[in-house]
Amino acid sequence: MRQLLTAILRFLLRHALQFALFIVILLAGRLLLAEWRAYSAGSEAVAALRLAAGGAGNHGAGLAAAATARINALQHASQTVIATRLQQVQAHLRQLRAQQQPSLFTIPLPDTGTLALHAQEEAARRVEIEVLAQEARYLTSLQAAISGEDARHTLARLHAEHVSAYAALQQNLAQRRELEARHPLAARLPGSDAYAQLSQLEAEGQRLREINLQAYKAWAAQRARTIDATNAARPAPFAINEQALSGALAPVQAAIKAAEGQLARNWIARWRAPVMDVAPTAALLVLSAIALPVAIKAFFYFVLAPIASRLPPLSIARELQIAGSSLPLPPHGESRISAVSQALQLKPGQQMLIHPEYLQSSPVSTHKCTQWLLDWRFPFTSLAAGMVALTRLESATTASVTISASDDPLLEVAIIHLPAGSALVFQPRGLVGLICYAGQPLAISSHWRLGSLHAWLTLQLRFIVFRGPVTLIVRGCRGVRLERAGQGRSISQCATLGFSTDVQYSTLRSETFIPYLRGQQALLNDRFDGDNGIYLYEETPRHGKQPGKVGSWFEGFTDAILKVFGI
Repeated sequence: MRQLLTAILRFLLRHALQFALFIVILLAGRLLLAEWRAYSAGSEAVAALRLAAGGAGNHGAGLAAAATARINALQHASQTVIATRLQQVQAHLRQLRAQQQPSLFTIPLPDTGTLALHAQEEAARRVEIEVLAQEARYLTSLQAAISGEDARHTLARLHAEHVSAYAALQQNLAQRRELEARHPLAARLPGSDAYAQLSQLEAEGQRLREINLQAYKAWAAQRARTIDATNAARPAPFAINEQALSGALAPVQAAIKAAEGQLARNWIARWRAPVMDVAPTAALLVLSAIALPVAIKAFFYFVLAPIASRLPPLSIARELQIAGSSLPLPPHGESRISAVSQALQLKPGQQMLIHPEYLQSSPVSTHKCTQWLLDWRFPFTSLAAGMVALTRLESATTASVTISASDDPLLEVAIIHLPAGSALVFQPRGLVGLICYAGQPLAISSHWRLGSLHAWLTLQLRFIVFRGPVTLIVRGCRGVRLERAGQGRSISQCATLGFSTDVQYSTLRSETFIPYLRGQQALLNDRFDGDNGIYLYEETPRHGKQPGKVGSWFEGFTDAILKVFGI
């Protein structure tokens, strides 16, 4: 009953959490979609308004150039022509100002193209109104200036007519005075010739006096009109007021500023610019991260590895002056030397150093104690190889000791006897114990090969050599094999445990590039040459089981350091 309730509660809790997670995902998706739609709409609106402003600016420049050309052509035109053009401009202005723009608040809402077209048309209309208004104002000023010039010409003409009438009147008066002076009496006697001439001159004088009076009145009236028109001077050459023309686009610029402000509050827009700024650099880094390892691997595979393959092999026995002797081989056709457990005979005078977990059984008569390091001359090697806190066994009589990997069913144990005079280059990572003579120091030596390209490419700069007489207890996953080098054998580096000092050791490039590039195969394999030389390896290596890959950076760094020190 309790298990049933527990299962039901787990079922309900799991699906309740899934339900809450789905709600969060849907809400987040809705908010993200709304932000994206707002950003898209705002971006499209700003782009449309900027396009409209740019198009209206170009349109205004064209209209300004055309208006300037028209007005320049009217500078010396008559009053009638200017008045006609002014009427046309005013009529066009009334038509543009009365023009009704279609409403954008329709169902369904207009698309971005319609909005852009409306904004462009409205901006063009405002610009055209401003250009025509400036043209109308200039034409009005020009008309007033021309009217003033005509008034001054008329005043001069009327003044000349008044002067002529006045001169004629004065001449008539002079003739009358002369006639009266020559015929003082006859000029007053009716019926006389002098009287008739004087009457005629008086009638003519009355007519000339009326003409003079009319000429004076016309001149005085024109003078009054001319005084009012004299202040209207001819305007300077026509030029478009660019500031006023830009002011016609103020609503569009205000709309652009408002849209940009709304975009600035959108978090997608806030992040878009910084992301786009660093995106090329990030893309370059990604491409470098992709291409650089390929280039480095290609350089190692096609340049360094072939060079290393052509170099002379390493011979520890020859170069380090160690007399290497062959180790005993298993029967012909049998290279496997390991088993799940091994029985060893510990003789008096010998001591066994072994990991406690590999000591399966031993006589109770044996003396056991702890030895903290395999060899105090090589503390780092002992620590790195795990050869610490070892169990040391000694027996006064021959004792049978059984060795087995009790903590791992895949590990097998092999026994390698190194007779006196023999030497074996061995990696301590595969060592679980050894048997040596009590009272004699272990014959272990290390040798650095810093001048060898083989060593640098494999990162094994240090070789550790065990010299006999000693018996090595070795472990290997799924088994350990011992084979003769013969005319040349190659094996994966991660499987190699050791080789005899009379072996010619070198590296051999892996056969195919693609598996190496994909990390499925190491760059180099170990190659062993020598008729009497032997090499030792485990069948299924766990160390470096994925060539070219490591589980983590720290693990890979640690493996590289241990490999440098030959461990």
